Amino acid sequence: MSKSNETTPNVPTLRFAEYTDEWHKYALSDFVTRITRRNKNNESSLPLTISAQYGLVDQITFFNKTVASVDLSGYYLLYNGDFAYNKSYSNDYAWGAVKRLDKYEKGCLSSLYFVFRPTDKVDSDYLTHYFETSKWHKGISDIAGEGARNHGLLNMAVDDYFATKHYLPSLSEQKKIACFLNLITKRIEIQNKIISKYETLIKGLCDKIFRHDKSVCLSDLVKCKTSILQENEIATYYNGEYNVFGASGIIASINKYQFEDDGILVLKDGSKAGKIQYAGGKYSVVGTSVVLIPNNADDARYLYFAMLSIDFDKYKVGSGIPHIYFKDYSCERIYYPNSALRIRIAKVLDAYEKKVEIEKEMLSALQKQKAFLLQSMFI
Repeated sequence: MSKSNETTPNVPTLRFAEYTDEWHKYALSDFVTRITRRNKNNESSLPLTISAQYGLVDQITFFNKTVASVDLSGYYLLYNGDFAYNKSYSNDYAWGAVKRLDKYEKGCLSSLYFVFRPTDKVDSDYLTHYFETSKWHKGISDIAGEGARNHGLLNMAVDDYFATKHYLPSLSEQKKIACFLNLITKRIEIQNKIISKYETLIKGLCDKIFRHDKSVCLSDLVKCKTSILQENEIATYYNGEYNVFGASGIIASINKYQFEDDGILVLKDGSKAGKIQYAGGKYSVVGTSVVLIPNNADDARYLYFAMLSIDFDKYKVGSGIPHIYFKDYSCERIYYPNSALRIRIAKVLDAYEKKVEIEKEMLSALQKQKAFLLQSMFI
């Protein structure tokens, strides 16, 4: 693999040395076929949605319920290998997301989406990786300018979408790029499985250890603190050394902090309500989580692991967005042996958790490598 000559137009900055030809610009409709087939007779009973992170997934898995109508005959019918464009935008995906149906043989999707299938002019895996980049965003921004947004959806005509321009190399180069990136993607999948196995092991150990005599109420061991910090406020602070924890972990580092005692963070809103995180040192927390500060600072790690065995699902309330309250789960009883045993238990579980952190660092490195390649190998 080599860097391209910067004076050569219409080539990526990084490509395989044997390829030297320029890439050519095509309309999307030149290499994909729009799909308008309907789910007649409800051939598929699997309503899909597009997750920017997880791809085309069934609604029950993603939302924990079906949000589609009972009659799915008006939905588009997708088969494995079909692509769909989600015009919904978010902070992380300002121009929506394009995903391929890989997880199921078939499914159905709202007609709000644009659906298509690659022709023999483009490699399907290549196209999957291409839509992971930001290279196609310019075409979308040209047809859905500022202000052209309606109820969370980018406002654009379907013909304009399929007329957007994209650069393609030869089919041979497409296949080589796809094969190379498939290897990295597979390695990332393996790394995620390694992490998942360790996390499952820790959860299993916690369930086994902490099912013993549960003699003390959680409310007798911790104090519950709240935060009013909103995620959209973080940008108003200067960068600094103090971590800010959100639902997904550390989301920023700023020059101010809210807490200076080690704490256990419990997510209180959303489908992942009850998710546990540990925060040490000086830090801040977005208001979607509460902070449980142990009365005995030496118990922080022990109580963190003890809380991993709590079933928070039974405390979820709300018909829309699930919510949990400390006043409800504070009655949970905790296995609380003598100090020496608590320290020993925490040390054993900490050893496994450190292994998880090492594996997550490896995952992060792989993801950064892939992100660099995606932005360097396409135009």
